[in-house]
Amino acid sequence: MHIQLVFNVWESRAFIAKAIMNHPDIQEHLTTGTIAIGRGITNAFILQEFLNATGNSDFEIDINNYVAGVIDGSLWISHPDTRTPEVIFRQGKPRIIPIADSVDSCNLIIKGGNTLGTDWVAGVLCAHPEGGTIGSVYATAISRGIKILVPISVQKSIPFPVAEIVPELGGQNKIDYARGLPVSLFPIIGGEIFSEIEAMDTIATVNAYPIAAGGVYNGAGASVFEVSGPDTEVQKVKDLYEEIKDIKPLNVNLKPHT
Repeated sequence: MHIQLVFNVWESRAFIAKAIMNHPDIQEHLTTGTIAIGRGITNAFILQEFLNATGNSDFEIDINNYVAGVIDGSLWISHPDTRTPEVIFRQGKPRIIPIADSVDSCNLIIKGGNTLGTDWVAGVLCAHPEGGTIGSVYATAISRGIKILVPISVQKSIPFPVAEIVPELGGQNKIDYARGLPVSLFPIIGGEIFSEIEAMDTIATVNAYPIAAGGVYNGAGASVFEVSGPDTEVQKVKDLYEEIKDIKPLNVNLKPHT
């Protein structure tokens, strides 16, 4: 059986968020350990899945604004006054605690990215001069063997290895012009990538290949996959796709541009 699926940018995020719940490290630590969820569009969807899976769907939190940096036609940020604080899950209970303050006790850190290189390394754009969330936790996580799981769409692929291009970039202090805020690119070397491909592998035994990208209107930024395999396995992917198809975008409150 062969099927072709078109994911717009919101559908990719929702698909990854639902499939990542099957990841063995999440299965192991969700109710018995500590998992930190960094801010981000994909992670906002993951946070909602965590709340639903642990019976905490009534937990009062603004999912729409679980975002810090955004690209909205420029390099920008969500509004600091309405930005949702960071959440960790400890023994299946959500707690509002900065990830930097809890990394010592984490079993798993979930941190999204903005760039996916040909080396299958993700990069995070950082407007904060000290590297934001990833800058505050990366060294501790790598030093102590705390896994960083990186949910990221193949829509964010670039035709270069992230680890190789970072030394060639300017960093915030050397940027002479930026459409928005000048940023640096922080490579998450050692992070585990979880794209649509890994998402499909997690739920079914199939072959999945990106065959196109881009588009117009609702398809702007879209990615197209061909998925093949035994009928029953491909059907599992199709069922999840049908579940998230046409999902509504988040309503992020952005800081006014100056």
